[in-house]
Order: sequence, then structure tokens, then C-alpha cells
Amino acid sequence: MKCAGCGAELQFDDPGKPGYIPFDVYERRLTEGKEILCQRCYRIKHYGEFKALRLSTDFKKELKGVAGSFKLILWVIDITDFEGTYREDIKEILSGKKVVYVVTKVDLLPKATSKVELKEWLKKRLNAKDPRNIRLVSSKKKFGLNSLRKHILSFGYGKALVIGVTNVGKSSLVNELVDGPVLTSPFPGTTLGLIRRKMKGARFYLYDTPGIMTEDRAIDLLSVDCQKKMIPSREMNRKTFKPSKSRAYLIGGMARILVENPQTPSPIFQVFTYQSVKLHETRPEKAEGLMSRRLGDFLVPPCEKWELDGIEWVEKKFEISEEKELVISGLGWINVKRGPLVALVKYPKGVKVLKRERLIAPRR
Repeated sequence: MKCAGCGAELQFDDPGKPGYIPFDVYERRLTEGKEILCQRCYRIKHYGEFKALRLSTDFKKELKGVAGSFKLILWVIDITDFEGTYREDIKEILSGKKVVYVVTKVDLLPKATSKVELKEWLKKRLNAKDPRNIRLVSSKKKFGLNSLRKHILSFGYGKALVIGVTNVGKSSLVNELVDGPVLTSPFPGTTLGLIRRKMKGARFYLYDTPGIMTEDRAIDLLSVDCQKKMIPSREMNRKTFKPSKSRAYLIGGMARILVENPQTPSPIFQVFTYQSVKLHETRPEKAEGLMSRRLGDFLVPPCEKWELDGIEWVEKKFEISEEKELVISGLGWINVKRGPLVALVKYPKGVKVLKRERLIAPRR
């Protein structure tokens, strides 16, 4: 038997897979002659609750199938974690579609950040031919929402698919754009549940998708409660360092930056991260002890020591010029004001760490 909502084959063994329903619930609803929905569809219908979907091969096929019914895609990207929320594999799925890049949380960048420069940076990174399809917004500050709404309606398609990874701010954005009741809209032949929402003052519908789970962001290693504590609501925490001798810098308990024998003049760098993340400077010989003993209390995140149990760590040396930044996906980035900065960085294996063209100019 298949789920009446999403069409997935019902199964009773694995809550993490499509079509799951507890067997006792299945038997009861069958006996009562009631509609039988899988657990995910039931929660969508009655609570407006999504279950995040992992970015697997199967999910990519599902998303591609669903996206085929839409000409317009709203892809929500978090500017405070660009590398973690902009995914090349998702871009491949959307090839040939009209994509509006909705870049959220721009209010959390330093106030001196130029919107014009930010738009140019995004245009290069997104390889966007039409800069009008890059929209800077803040759901909290209501910035850019009216402009985004007008831009969406200007296409005249009548509907758009909204996608984004978990913790990107997609739900907050959609809630600002729509009104009316929540309508479930499972597409035939897929297991990807959608929620249809009517935009305010228009006969236009947004189809909201479950958040896409990733596995290469620092935040992905944490419990759901700890992830919620990390989601930023104020301007990003920024701290400047000027090491004149060997020093270690801890970003919570999730990354260590070791600067050994800095050159003269001393490098100057800034660490940008979320307000809930503890930044700590110490002697190199003390860093390892702190990371092993003080996880989850002094060094946050993690929020509990056990969250990083069994994690394998990687150490890699980076040289970062003033033209580049070093990004630790899902945690923040290092911006060099006077360089180069040569540092040995320790971080959990599997977390995406890379250099990129600077987002924040050194003079700022």
C-alpha cells in the first residue's frame, strides 16, 4: 500500500526513509477506514512540519523530478554561510530553470559592508547573467522583501518552487511572503512533500520544500538543539588578532588556528563567526588540553561534550593573502587585514574548509 499523500510505499521499519508509519498507527487507521499517510505527510498536513531530506542521489532525482513542473525556482542562500548553503550539485539539478537567488541574513554582515560590492561578489560566485535575479534580503529586518515580491510576480508564472538547505532561513522568508492556510501538495510519483502557500495579495503560489540536509558543515555535527542556539540573530561576532609570537586561536571547540613564528610585521586577521561561538586565544601548548577538556562548557560549540565524541580531526596548513579568506563551512571565516597569514588549522574531518575571494575588504 502507498501513502495517500506522497505516493511512497508504506513501510514500518525505518523512520529515516520515505513511507514510514508506525505499524500500530497503520493498523488503527486501516481498521477505522481513515486516510493513511506516512509519518512525514501526516506531520506536514496537520502541523505544517517538514522532515529535512538528506542530499542523497535519490533526493537529487526527486528534486529534479519535482523541479520539472516549475519554470521559476527561488533558491534561498545564507550569506553568513555561503559555502555551506550554495551547492554546485543543486545548481546542476536546476540547470535550464529561471533561478532567483534569494540571499538572506544580509543584516548580519558588518554594517560597513557595501551592498553594491556584495552584489558584485555574488554575481561572480553565482555566475549569474542577470544581476536582477540576485536579491538581498533580511526576513528579520524586512529588508528587500517588497522588492523580492515584485520581482517574483514580474515573471507571471503563477507559481515558484522554494528550496534551500537546513537552517538557511527559508521558512522565515516564506512566512513573510505568504498568507492564508497551509496546503499540502504532494506531487504524483515522488516522495518529496511540498507545502503550497499563497502569496500576499496575489494569485501566486509558493511551493515550499523540506530543508535539505548536508554533511560537510560544522553545524551538521551538532544536535538539533545546539544548531538552534548557533543560528544567528544579531550581527556576526568579529574579533581582530595580531600575533607577534606563536599563538593558538580556538573557534569554540570546533576549530583551532595555530600561528607559529609569525613574520615581521605581524599579520593582522579577523575571525567572523556567530554570537554564540566562543573565541579564545591561548598558548599553543595549552590549546590541545582545552579542546579535549573544555568542550561544551567553556568552548561552545559544541553545546555538550558528547556531541563531538568519535570525531576524527584534520590538520592542514594554509597561507592566506589579503585578497583571500579562509572559510570553515557552518562556523565562520578568517579575513586577513595584513598578510600573508600562515596558519595550521585543525578541524573535524569532512567539514568543508577552503579559501575564497574575500567578501569583506581588509580596509573594513
